[in-house]
Amino acid sequence: MKFTANKWKSVLPDGWVDRSMITLVGATGAAGIAANIVVTREEIDGQTSIEDYAETQKQLMTKEIERVEILDERATTVNKAPAFQRLQRFQIEDLYIQQAQTFILGSGSVFVITGTAAIEDFDKIINAVREFTESFQLTNG
Repeated sequence: MKFTANKWKSVLPDGWVDRSMITLVGATGAAGIAANIVVTREEIDGQTSIEDYAETQKQLMTKEIERVEILDERATTVNKAPAFQRLQRFQIEDLYIQQAQTFILGSGSVFVITGTAAIEDFDKIINAVREFTESFQLTNG
């Protein structure tokens, strides 16, 4: 199934910034939370590399969440666009969460694809997250 987001348009008010966010929700797992894929978009200056952006996001997250365990990090590409991937896990209250994040640079913006599930459900969703990420394409419209 093809997925196209944002089939609408409007006027961006003066002084406002587009930080679009799309949330896709999967099945509720054994821990009682629904797996999800969230795609965010943020405009950046032309001097920021994808690695620098990902590092800044990691620093912000570790300030908010006490123990973030980084399982893997690597530079990559997604459909020829510069990208950076991170696999991480952390605890929020009684929930143990695992995430796969891919940061993609294109057209003056960073798109962040974050697949999230409880640790015990993560292996069941990783193929869906991988398929979504590998098929992600930047468009002109």
